[in-house]
Amino acid sequence: MRFGAATRICLGYALLGGLWVLGSDIVLQALAPSLGHGPSAWMAPVKGIGFVLVTAFLLHRVLARVFAVDARKARDLAISEARYSALSEMAPVGIFHVDADGNITYRNPRLREITGMPEELEPGGSWEWWLIHPDDHKRAQSRWLAATQAGQRYAEEFRIRRPDGRIVWVLCEAVPVTAREGERLGYIGVAVDLTAQHVAAEAVEQEKERYELATAGSAVGIWDWHLGDGSLHLSAQALTLLRLPAGACGARRILGMIPRTERARVFSHVRTHLRLRQPFDLELPMVCADGQTRWFHGRGQGVWPQGVGDAKPSRLLGSLMDITVRKETDAQLARARHDAEMASRSKTAFLASMSHELRTPLNAIIGFSELITEQTYGPVGDPRYAEYAEDIRVSGLHLLELVNNILDVARMEAGRFELEDKVVDIAAEIAVAVRQIQAGNLKRQLDITVSPGATGLHAMLDPTALRQVLLNLLGNAVKFTPDGGQVTVTGEIRQDGVALSVADTGPGISRYVLDHLGTQPFLQAEPSLRRRHGGSGLGLFIVRRLMDLHGGTLSVECPPGGGTRVTVVFPPDRQVPPGPALAMPS
Repeated sequence: MRFGAATRICLGYALLGGLWVLGSDIVLQALAPSLGHGPSAWMAPVKGIGFVLVTAFLLHRVLARVFAVDARKARDLAISEARYSALSEMAPVGIFHVDADGNITYRNPRLREITGMPEELEPGGSWEWWLIHPDDHKRAQSRWLAATQAGQRYAEEFRIRRPDGRIVWVLCEAVPVTAREGERLGYIGVAVDLTAQHVAAEAVEQEKERYELATAGSAVGIWDWHLGDGSLHLSAQALTLLRLPAGACGARRILGMIPRTERARVFSHVRTHLRLRQPFDLELPMVCADGQTRWFHGRGQGVWPQGVGDAKPSRLLGSLMDITVRKETDAQLARARHDAEMASRSKTAFLASMSHELRTPLNAIIGFSELITEQTYGPVGDPRYAEYAEDIRVSGLHLLELVNNILDVARMEAGRFELEDKVVDIAAEIAVAVRQIQAGNLKRQLDITVSPGATGLHAMLDPTALRQVLLNLLGNAVKFTPDGGQVTVTGEIRQDGVALSVADTGPGISRYVLDHLGTQPFLQAEPSLRRRHGGSGLGLFIVRRLMDLHGGTLSVECPPGGGTRVTVVFPPDRQVPPGPALAMPS
């Protein structure tokens, strides 16, 4: 049994007093014979004073030691409280004390920051309970009551609604505090703000959901291969693409889906990119779990340990996309392209082989019709035969022109049309073309003029191609210009090259035809059902192709006042001389 300090002092005082009384009486009785007489009256006061002095001295020593111990304990307690107060004030978590009655007696500043309550709030009460979110209030309070009644540790995560309306996630933990005698003094606890973690977790979850939705909508699967333990993770979409059931799937099975004939190429491609530490990207066939072979576009990259220079990658991760439909479409397009090329070659070969077959009878028709028309071997008799012969000759010439145009287009498309460049006098070529057009339109009342600017122009061109360009441009202008109209040919040196223009006073061209004229063969300036002029629609198409071969351009304009203006421009490097610093060779 242990006694307190006061009890020990009292017992010691009584023991010392008893020993003093007994000891002093024994000493005085022993000294009495030597003194020769009995104890005198002064002996009793001396004994009492001595007792008081001795006991006071001893009591002083005892009390001084006891008070020193208490002072040291009080000082240690004050230091401990100061340290605890400082730590509590600076703690990054909220700290609170709850007494045995359930009232909160202390809140550190961090708890006030988390809850949003004012600093001047007096201790006491349990105002925190009504801050708990209504959806979490019943659960949090019932578990608190259960824990405090059983004297157990309390730990719960819930939301609180601050006075400013902001929602804060809090992890609250508290442990019971008991005295030495076992008396329960209350609880001490902490509150940790978990809002940032919840927001981050929610953002990650939303991002994961978005990513899964995006990959599911785009038919892209994700794979993650840990090379250390060989484990392979496939997303739900990847399992769907490979026709695999849900659950874990080993890397060996997935690699086994690659046909043996493709494995060397695939593995070599991946190894090369991993050696260079670059992402890899390839297309490969795979035999899926349902036995069907499908094409996939695989992308991936390695993950290397940090701080290790020559280490192998620890993981490979990437994506897998089904491209079977695209591969089938590409194959169909390739077959269609091959068939179209073969058809085009057959067409070109047919036209080339038929050239002599078409030209030979046409030449005969034209030649004999000329003999009949000119009555070379005497008069025909009836003048109508001469008229018919003239019709035969004109039709034959028209048909020959059409055949020649078609053959020229075929040669250009086949890449067999080659230029033979020479120094050409452009003004002379224009004069020749004008004479030919006028000779074929003697009955037309048209004014064809050539501007003086064309005189003196020389260029390095193919003479035959230039003559064909001029004849087509002049022929179209004359064809669409009514009697009494005018056709003007101009030539000039511009900054972009040597320009030749043919303008007429005809009705012009519609906007649709104007936008596509010269870009499509057989395109007519007039609707096919209301055509008043003949022609194959190949003239400007051939002109544009010839200008492309020369590196030049073709443009068609319809001024607001009516008419059409067609301009061809040969590049500056074809001008002779090419610049003012060079003289014309003699």
